[in-house]
Amino acid sequence: MARFSNYLVEEKNTDYYQEKLWLGLRIYRGLLLNLFGKRIPLFCGHKLTYKCNLQCKMCPFWQRPSGDSSIEQEKAILRQIYASGACGIAFEGGEPLLRKDLAEILAFSRSLPLHTSLVTNGTLLESRIDEIAPFINGAVYVSLDGLEKTHDTIRGVNGCFRKAVRGIMASREKVSVTINTTIMAENIHEIEDLVKLANELDTVISVAVAHEYGQAKASAAASREIREIAGKLAKMKKSGYPIINSPSYFKVIAKEKNWTCYPWVSVNVSPEGNLVLPCYVRNEYGSSVSVFETDIKTAISGFDWKETQNCQNCSLHCYVEPSLVISGDFRTFLNWLAQISGLNSKKVRAKKVV
Repeated sequence: MARFSNYLVEEKNTDYYQEKLWLGLRIYRGLLLNLFGKRIPLFCGHKLTYKCNLQCKMCPFWQRPSGDSSIEQEKAILRQIYASGACGIAFEGGEPLLRKDLAEILAFSRSLPLHTSLVTNGTLLESRIDEIAPFINGAVYVSLDGLEKTHDTIRGVNGCFRKAVRGIMASREKVSVTINTTIMAENIHEIEDLVKLANELDTVISVAVAHEYGQAKASAAASREIREIAGKLAKMKKSGYPIINSPSYFKVIAKEKNWTCYPWVSVNVSPEGNLVLPCYVRNEYGSSVSVFETDIKTAISGFDWKETQNCQNCSLHCYVEPSLVISGDFRTFLNWLAQISGLNSKKVRAKKVV
């Protein structure tokens, strides 16, 4: 870890609140610019690799060859993301913990500074959390898609549920941890139990309805079932269970609320450094726009966004929630603000359901 000392942002040496204030100002700037008609990304999802040690039914990415960028290319990508106006980044995969240089990438990200988070299946987390924790000022998102038998079946590898839970337990005192759950036909009967498990594990949970990608093998849940679980989750959130989705999100997935998608607020970059325009839902394989050749601001401003104006092809919370904020949904804004500021973290939650 010593070789990353130039990037390390330790609270004992750096004004933690100054970092929070700076990131907060970038968020408000991005929000205001979007409200006044500018297209500025707020967050970026960056897949570091398509390689994965699991074979999840709802994910098409592990089946693809992965042309991972070098560490110097990663730094160039991160500089581009920061220059675009984005305040936060979530490193995804594949499985990002398969990259040996992950700590160096995270360290550079936080040094810019970016609100730095990690999305992982959790199976390698227990062994690497001490290495990466100092560089995460956002959250570690660990995927759990059912109780043990269901999760292992969906993920395609026996034993991965227990490894993920051990990873959560090893991480929760070092970083903010959020359980990510994808709702599909195979697990919709266990969603309430997963919320209760998150409560027992002393962490928070975020849910999203699965999108049927072309190469994926998961089955979408029936609309009636989604409406039912949306209502149950809304009630559980209101009663104090640690669900970080906004109430409006549950109305969206229940088809009780219309929304307009603004996909540029949550831009995606592939392992090769290509922008995914307009999004992975409408363009599974990304685009030929390389951030090494065209800066993100120019690419976003030059893209024809007409095709997305009436798009509601998915209910992925990474698009729905920030789009609702840009649309002026005040309750979603307050919920979102609590989430990105850490106020939804179990470390600061005063109430635990018993």
